[in-house]
Amino acid sequence: MDPRYNHLTPKVPAPPIKKIGTGQAHSKIILMGEHAVVYDYPAIAMPFTAVQVEVKVHASHKPYTSIDCQYYRGPLEQIPEHLENLKTALHLAIESMRLKEIPLDIKIESTIPQERGMGSSAAVVVALIRAICDFYHVQISDYQLRLITNEAEVIAHQSTSGIDTLVTSSSNPIIYRKSQKPHSFKLDLDAFLIVADSGQAGRTSLAVNHVHELKKVKPHFVEQAMATIGRFVNQAYQAIRLGDRTELGRLMTYNHYYLNQLGISNQELDRIVNAAWLAGALGAKLTGGGLGGCVIALAEDRHHGEIISEAMTKAGASKTWLLNLSHDK
Repeated sequence: MDPRYNHLTPKVPAPPIKKIGTGQAHSKIILMGEHAVVYDYPAIAMPFTAVQVEVKVHASHKPYTSIDCQYYRGPLEQIPEHLENLKTALHLAIESMRLKEIPLDIKIESTIPQERGMGSSAAVVVALIRAICDFYHVQISDYQLRLITNEAEVIAHQSTSGIDTLVTSSSNPIIYRKSQKPHSFKLDLDAFLIVADSGQAGRTSLAVNHVHELKKVKPHFVEQAMATIGRFVNQAYQAIRLGDRTELGRLMTYNHYYLNQLGISNQELDRIVNAAWLAGALGAKLTGGGLGGCVIALAEDRHHGEIISEAMTKAGASKTWLLNLSHDK
């Protein structure tokens, strides 16, 4: 057993097993700070509960554990390479909590769009681990849940910042910076956020590599852009604390301008962003890795949010969601 898990769970008798274990998790979006976070500047990320994943687990009549999801149906041990993180998460959960391993049937149902920068992979793992714990009737700490999820995410993405794991398993937004402890906070703003799926898969790795190569050619420009985005993030956090939706919208727009200058937007994303601005959005920007994925826009109320949503759809968005940022929902 991995010694890192030794202190997490004492050796105890096998707990009672439920007939069905269930686990849920939600998606996430980056409000501000994409790419700058790679260079140790802050980013603001928030839970996005409009799209979620649910996992159900029950004992199998077959002699092996099976997975049933959108992308694969069959034995766990024959799972495709791009889903290896699920097998890793299951084995780590069973091992770290000293659970009796038995054949399971695992059903995964998700409404989170794939490859949109919404943390789909991490959300599925979080929901899976929660379902396993519910099935075996054991408690798991947030620390242990995130440790196992991050281990599985390394399998899926070769590396992980931890931000997807943190936000998909949390109920509050966070300010995240690689060199510092994440800071969660309450977001209560009299405004609506529109999330628009461009219909294009995001290409995070390609975008990160593009910025890395650009930094070799134009180091001063990239360093200045990242520092500026970092300042925008800190200013956006203050605007949220003060309830200043106009200032937050302005900073979102500035953030998109710099992401565009770094070359990680594209014509399709810019078209949706511009449509949001023309429809009266307080601000709009791409969210996530870029070169596809989603766009977000800020509206002063639901009525304006619906108008902006319609404009974004006409500009090419395949789907939109409205999120009320006020606690008085």
